[in-house]
Amino acid sequence: MSSALTVRPLDLGDDAELAAAHAVESAATSHVRPGWVPMGEASRLTAWRADDGWHRVLVGAFDGAELVGIASAQTAHDTPDTCWVDVAVHLRAGRKGLGMRLARAVEDSVLPDVSRFVASAYRPTTAAVDELVHGFARSLGYTVATTETVVELDLTRAELADDTAGHHTAYAISTHVDGVPAHLRADVGVLTGLVDAEAPNGELDWQPTPVSVEEYAAEIALRQEQGRTTIESVAVDADGAVVAWTGLVVAPDPARPAQIEGTLVLADHRGHRLGRAVKVASLRAAREHGRAVRVRTSSDDANVWMRAINAELGFVPVESEVILHRRR
Repeated sequence: MSSALTVRPLDLGDDAELAAAHAVESAATSHVRPGWVPMGEASRLTAWRADDGWHRVLVGAFDGAELVGIASAQTAHDTPDTCWVDVAVHLRAGRKGLGMRLARAVEDSVLPDVSRFVASAYRPTTAAVDELVHGFARSLGYTVATTETVVELDLTRAELADDTAGHHTAYAISTHVDGVPAHLRADVGVLTGLVDAEAPNGELDWQPTPVSVEEYAAEIALRQEQGRTTIESVAVDADGAVVAWTGLVVAPDPARPAQIEGTLVLADHRGHRLGRAVKVASLRAAREHGRAVRVRTSSDDANVWMRAINAELGFVPVESEVILHRRR
């Protein structure tokens, strides 16, 4: 690698640049997450270009004409104060300060309302997380906001008996593929907007961010364009209101684990094991779908309730996640 590197914004309309960015991201992530299966190139490019309520900037580091590192900044329209930052440097260009340079470059590109930067990173062990925090994140001014444990379920062997029927006789549980019925979408948008806010989240202090019916439809459509399948299960009370929800997304590549996006039961309806019931229903549907072999999810390490449900269903720990933040 030469000593002269060029750092500049990437053109989101340039197929070649984004394909190179995907290759760098995949190589860098595979190095630090053994066994990780990247999103397909077409799906990744679609996500970067999506008009889905996020403002995105990608910055690349070039060694001559070769892209050797990327960084992204993503800010949601409904949380304009928070920008998510991600950095990926190819192994052959690592440990030369390039990651720090990319992080600073992409931070400088964000919208003026941003007051906090947040970053998430996955490593095989907590020791590897500590090394990342002490060796890289702190030098950039980031501190640990919270930690999570990633767990995985072997869907082919899981025992998914619904033994909670006596706990939720007043509720109707149903499962839906690629979108819940129209009359339930507003309620589901409220619940999905509460997932991060109501679960333990360390110092992140997430606030409720309801998802509108239009945003919900756009998200489902984006996943379908990527070849991904959305499976959601809900519990509806006697008044027809959605009081519990969970959702997972199945990738087009069976080697890539399906991902649970979240699970929530409204406070007034807890104590009936609805969380377990909707999760089991969605996992059964994912198995019947046929393309999901493994399922992953993560929970804050302080979320003893959800961690207990996952352990009961047979999920086992596979990775550690750290969420970092710093003020602008």
